[in-house]
Amino acid sequence: MPLFRAELYTPDGARRTVRREAASENDLLRELAAERCTVVSVKEEKPRAWSFGGRSRRKKLSLEEQHLFCATLSSFMRSGLSLTEVLKLLQKQTRGKNLKPIYTELRESVEGGRSLAASMAALGVFRPGLVGMVESGEKSASLGEILEKAGELIQNEISLRRKIQTALTYPVLMLFVGMGVVIFLLSFVVPRLTALVIESGAQLPLITRMLIFVSDAVRAGIIPFAAAVALLALYLRRKHKKISLPLFREARENLTFALIFSQTGTLLRTGIPLVQALKLTEPLDPVKGRLSTVADYIKEGYRFSQALEKEGSFPEEITTVIRVGEAGGTLAETSERLGASCWEYAQSSMQKWATLAEPLIILVMGLLVGFVVVAVLLPIFDLSSLAGM
Repeated sequence: MPLFRAELYTPDGARRTVRREAASENDLLRELAAERCTVVSVKEEKPRAWSFGGRSRRKKLSLEEQHLFCATLSSFMRSGLSLTEVLKLLQKQTRGKNLKPIYTELRESVEGGRSLAASMAALGVFRPGLVGMVESGEKSASLGEILEKAGELIQNEISLRRKIQTALTYPVLMLFVGMGVVIFLLSFVVPRLTALVIESGAQLPLITRMLIFVSDAVRAGIIPFAAAVALLALYLRRKHKKISLPLFREARENLTFALIFSQTGTLLRTGIPLVQALKLTEPLDPVKGRLSTVADYIKEGYRFSQALEKEGSFPEEITTVIRVGEAGGTLAETSERLGASCWEYAQSSMQKWATLAEPLIILVMGLLVGFVVVAVLLPIFDLSSLAGM
């Protein structure tokens, strides 16, 4: 909801400035009138999360910092303290250079009347999925539990990324070294050797003529290619877009399903109705409007599994598991287990590609280097045979 700043007089005649969220300016005026306040002016405050060039004023928090935020906030909230008291404690106790000012601004924003989710969104340093989970936790009065669940999901993602990085470090290093060797050969070695062979008048083999063509193309196009890659990276960064590889489509889908059903199961377990739980989970789904469509089908009288099946983008295995959970009256537990299973499938898929990357990169680099070596050595052998004659 939008945040408004109101100048008013309290019933005892004191002039105050308050910040409060409301659906509209008229709703805020009605609330203040019910409190017997005299309003002087009302102005909507726009979040200032962006600066010149479309870039965020602050660098986004790392996954480790966001996990620390969720873990510490949930642990303090379980002790029964209010949100503002928790933020004050975290502001005093944290030593992180990035988190300390974040806690300060969050506390000031919450004390001004804004919700925690809206305050996090205004800062622009938290991932949208985490903001959506916090929003659902505030609306369902289960913020501590939702933060704990969000911390677990982020920790799982951190573990998965570390495994993939560990598995890909050696293959990627080999790829860069191999590409550097190939570019060096094509740019410096091949032109000199081929010039020597051409001056001798010998007939160049087909594979060597192919190598000369590739070498000329590399020398002519390496600078424009590097500039194009740099411009593309700058464009993607400014537009906050990422290149999605088809190989990882299955893993991305399973990660999305893990978030959706883990969050839905958690909300159902806290007593939230299914339709409302789906509405609160919607910010976690990158496919906009999909969960709203499922919720609309449920309002029409369809069961959850039928609504998922009718929507059409959920796999048959998921609808079958949900149908079993509905039949057994354990929809909340089934949804959480389904989310955990989807997360395990995503991990195994990513690990599979990380394991296959090493031999594939070695094979490709071996073929490239072998092609260059053969193309260079063949005319040299021909010159040697001519010299021997």
